[in-house]
Amino acid sequence: MKKKFEKIVVYLLFILTLIFLFQKTTLLFVRKGNGYGTDVLNFYKQERNSIDILVLGSSHAYSAINPYLIEELTGLKTYNFCTQQQPIWITYHYFIEALKTQNPQYVLLELFMVIDEEDDYAEESVNRDAIDKMKMSLNKIETIMASVDKKEDRTPYYFNIMKYHTRYKELNATDFKTAFLGETLDNKGYIALPKTEYAFPAQKLRSEEEAEIHNKSLKYLSRIFELAEENNMKLILIKTPALYDEQSLARLNTIKRIAKNKNIILLDYVNNMEKLNLDYYNDFYDHGHLSGTGSDKFTKKLIEDLNLN
Repeated sequence: MKKKFEKIVVYLLFILTLIFLFQKTTLLFVRKGNGYGTDVLNFYKQERNSIDILVLGSSHAYSAINPYLIEELTGLKTYNFCTQQQPIWITYHYFIEALKTQNPQYVLLELFMVIDEEDDYAEESVNRDAIDKMKMSLNKIETIMASVDKKEDRTPYYFNIMKYHTRYKELNATDFKTAFLGETLDNKGYIALPKTEYAFPAQKLRSEEEAEIHNKSLKYLSRIFELAEENNMKLILIKTPALYDEQSLARLNTIKRIAKNKNIILLDYVNNMEKLNLDYYNDFYDHGHLSGTGSDKFTKKLIEDLNLN
């Protein structure tokens, strides 16, 4: 009986060792922080219940909202849990992931991808940036299922090594430090974009018209509303400064009506950019993204409008 028990222990240790090595090898080969918003691995290192303001969305959020400045001016710890071109269904699952360890006072949801999205599925590069380094869990599986259309294309998301095993020639010090020393990209998800002397024309369009929101985006936007309500979170919708055409403005109007009916605050900085005192020559990276100086101006106005002081 004793020998049988010892064999079971040895087998279990062997299996656990294999799992450990597989996880480390997978992390070694997967692409590391690329500067496009949050490093999910870094988010997992945040102290439990240490985040006061959780920012969700795409690059329009992580380039516009400066968490360091918010903390400096208000004392509220902020994290931009955002990735590039992040569709709203991934944002919803990021919200779920965040709530596993955090209980923020405010959840700020930037609306660009709700307004802009017209497809049911994003490009693989977008999915990879958001999903690859999520911890394996039911939520990650559901994220993959929502984000990848064909079942046969989902397997490399469950087992990243299938996608990245050919990277062995590219491995560098960062890969090994991340996999074995826990090194992560510690930027609170914020990217201060450079000014590009982009000739940003003043937004002059005004519209009272409404336009339909992409059905899948609308469904997941509603789920975010419900998740915030279930967890007694103060959800605030934000549209950061951008140059919008009539259709985009009409879609924004639709979201405004929905938010009003649900008694959710929506801060529209597309139609109110004049209040931000932005320099159209220096404060923008392009037609939809603020530069570092623009994000500082915007963040200060956001603090004022939310009465965070």
